[in-house]
Amino acid sequence: MAKNKKTKNWHIQIDKGIVSAADLRTAFEKRNIKKPPKFYKDIKSVSNVFPMRISPYTFKLCLGSKAIRRQFIPDKKELIITRKTDKDPLNEDVMMPVKNLIHIYPDRVLLLATDMCFSFCRFCTRKRLGRKYTKISPANLEKVCRYIAENKQIRDVIISGGDPLTLDDSDLKRILEKINKIKNVKTIRIGTRAPLSCPSRITDQLIKMLKNFHPLYVNVHFNHPDEFTPGSVKTLKKMSSAGIILGNQSVLLKGINDSESTMKELFYKCLDSGVRPYYLYQCDEVLGTEHFWTDYQKIFKIANELIGNIGGLAVPNFVFDCKNGQGKIRVVPDFIERRDEKSITFKNFKNKTYTYRNLNK
Repeated sequence: MAKNKKTKNWHIQIDKGIVSAADLRTAFEKRNIKKPPKFYKDIKSVSNVFPMRISPYTFKLCLGSKAIRRQFIPDKKELIITRKTDKDPLNEDVMMPVKNLIHIYPDRVLLLATDMCFSFCRFCTRKRLGRKYTKISPANLEKVCRYIAENKQIRDVIISGGDPLTLDDSDLKRILEKINKIKNVKTIRIGTRAPLSCPSRITDQLIKMLKNFHPLYVNVHFNHPDEFTPGSVKTLKKMSSAGIILGNQSVLLKGINDSESTMKELFYKCLDSGVRPYYLYQCDEVLGTEHFWTDYQKIFKIANELIGNIGGLAVPNFVFDCKNGQGKIRVVPDFIERRDEKSITFKNFKNKTYTYRNLNK
């Protein structure tokens, strides 16, 4: 396919990705940054088990932010397994009625368009993927669409992966067109981390194509305020201005964003960039991710601090994604002090109580 200059630029972010300890050493040395030999041995041992990929753009961000660096550069802690974990804790592979399609909830499905991302998050729920830059075949896409059409309770399709925006416009358009023709489908969503790992992917040509499928929802993935670079913010505002509805999904990560102040700044930066905070997930119990897990009370503590202290638009859904395909559970702090048939007493964010009386009793 003929590629203009901008298109070539975003392809380079995949083609020139850092995928080995040797690549990482070269990337550091080009910037006159020395790392001890053991560091590269550790990286090699980890990447032999859990593949590494860091786009050149992401690597530059890693140099300036520890919070970003810890999300993408392998750590020997990934090989320390002390608790029972699973390569597929959510049972996604079991919940796959046809290849490339996960069906857990009655009215929505998740389509795995590709196994490739611009950069691989070290805490990824799908660390098990082969990462061979495969994409859904035309034959499998037909089977997926047939299944969706035959199961008329399905009205919502999430296109994920991997990152769907690693696909060329023509491939992504083909998927969107096929799904859009299914009468029972009313909502299409795309999940991507491209605004962080490869902002240049959001070309004017891509935006023009996506606008044809309005209303289209795009869920991006920002975990820390440092990720809102001028490039990412420009990209987000470009999508928002085009009528694309943006939401953000974050993961609670130990030592990276597990504080009220960090989350407050993150969610405000989302709103400032035209993105509605959507989910804050407790990190999934994926093999090789133990060092990212926080005490589950953290998510309640953060919720307690945020609700009432920042605007409602900035408050996401606080979520645990349960193992074995049992689905997402939304959690909120318990603001109910007591209740009976006659009244209910609440505690507000100022720690004061208010009693609402049942007028029918």
